[in-house]
Amino acid sequence: MNAVKGVRISLLLIATLITTPVKGALSSEKIQLRLGGYSKWWLVGQWSGQSYQKATNAVDNADVKGDNEVHLSGSTTLDNGMVIGIKTEIEAGGHTTNSTDTADKAFVWISSGLGKIILGTDYNAASQVHVCAPEAAGAWNGPSIGLMSDRNVPRPSAVSTMYSGNQTELTEDDNADKLIYLSPSLHGVSLAASYTPSSLSEDNALPPRNSGLFALGLGYNGTAGPWEISASAGYAGGDLNSSGATNQSFQAFSVGAQIGRDGWTFGGSLAREDHRYQGPISRDDSGYSWDVGLMRKDGPTSISVNYYQSLVQGQMADPGQDRITVQQISAKHMLGDGMALMGAAGRITYDDEAAGPANHNTGYSLMTGMGIWF
Repeated sequence: MNAVKGVRISLLLIATLITTPVKGALSSEKIQLRLGGYSKWWLVGQWSGQSYQKATNAVDNADVKGDNEVHLSGSTTLDNGMVIGIKTEIEAGGHTTNSTDTADKAFVWISSGLGKIILGTDYNAASQVHVCAPEAAGAWNGPSIGLMSDRNVPRPSAVSTMYSGNQTELTEDDNADKLIYLSPSLHGVSLAASYTPSSLSEDNALPPRNSGLFALGLGYNGTAGPWEISASAGYAGGDLNSSGATNQSFQAFSVGAQIGRDGWTFGGSLAREDHRYQGPISRDDSGYSWDVGLMRKDGPTSISVNYYQSLVQGQMADPGQDRITVQQISAKHMLGDGMALMGAAGRITYDDEAAGPANHNTGYSLMTGMGIWF
């Protein structure tokens, strides 16, 4: 793909330009790693629709769910003013992972007046600047737990989500190894670009097939009188090919914005994915998603209401689109510096194109828990 080659060459040129002054520069001191991260634990109850339960033998249940990470980070400043740093995010238990690699992210970075270069496993450029609907408890836009994760209320196997999950963020390449450039902010506007050689892997193996992905992001953070404004636009495109699978290329777009004043924040976002295939397929991941939310922050307490919907082509054998809708109320109360009580209650509806109770489920979830950041 010529566009992929063009972005790859441009990123390499920018990286060379930023890092050229490193030669001959001395570090003032050896990097000292700092410890950080978070620990979140929830008590969760979920209830599915009776028709779905009868058709699939699903049951209502209560569970304890966790999301924990330990972060190691550090940086040093060279004599010429350039800053070099490192960060590793380690999964610390509390949830199921399909990977044996406990390091969620690991990258090095170089920063100067020309911008910042990141090399390693991190989210792509469109994701780096993405703005979505505001939400109080951190249980929105594709987290590892909660209604949006499909791990509370069961999703019928026939119902398809967006390729990146129940969110508007473009993370088709997730944490695959990549090169990222972040520009300096100019009047609140910043640019981002990234290239992922192999979008479906997080290892040192050579890409088995064409699977390169590039992404662009445009972000804004600023004020207009008493109003606080943030906005984003993102693009991702490339190949999602794996060994033995049908060739798949895609293009995806996202936009989002938030506006706030006097403790109130309103915002939302929209994403669109178009997938193209060479050869017969049983499922098409093309579709769009959007969300909207309103949040009120009063001192240590935040409360929000949110809505999300996605429409995805899904199974090719059935006409129409798969639909997922979510309504959620969330709250967070800070107990002190880095400690909070959190809660969320919501409803999710899964609808497949095909009839039959096993292809549809409307469920409810109630979550309460504690978060600690360190």
